[in-house]
Amino acid sequence: MKKIKRVSIMTLKNKKGEFGTEEWLEQIPYIILTVIVFVGIFLLVNYYVNITVNVKSLQVEVLFNRLMYSPNSIVYTDLATGVLYPGVIDMEKFTDETLDNSIKYSSERHISAKLELYNQNGELKKTAYLNNIWFNRLEPLARAGVGGASSAKIYTKKIPLSYRENEVNTPGFLKVEILLPN
Repeated sequence: MKKIKRVSIMTLKNKKGEFGTEEWLEQIPYIILTVIVFVGIFLLVNYYVNITVNVKSLQVEVLFNRLMYSPNSIVYTDLATGVLYPGVIDMEKFTDETLDNSIKYSSERHISAKLELYNQNGELKKTAYLNNIWFNRLEPLARAGVGGASSAKIYTKKIPLSYRENEVNTPGFLKVEILLPN
């Protein structure tokens, strides 16, 4: 039977009394390579991950779709069936009160819009506002291109549609100007 030797700290030392210095020196290139890989991964992630997101165009699209496709908005809804007809504006609902009641915000300084309904000849039929007070305050600043916290940006959309007046659908188009406060 073989006897098992006990290993003590004295046996781990080499003849000069040093503790594995050569082994640590051999590990330096691996440590440097690991640091380079971590820095490379960090730089790639920071380059491709965009922390700042511009949601202004999304806000415009959401508001526009809310105005055009909500049942409690300006779109014609058949009262008997409850069917909503996108692309058909009900002239009885095309008012400031309907727009203000269809979208509720917690603060008074929020997104606002001006909707102008034109007939097929390009003549203005009717105008309605969402948040009329703030639209009229911010429109001159937005049109002049004034920047800053007290200004706004204006976005314009035009779409062809029909408007329902006296149970008759007439072709026309809608021009929507949306103001986003800064």
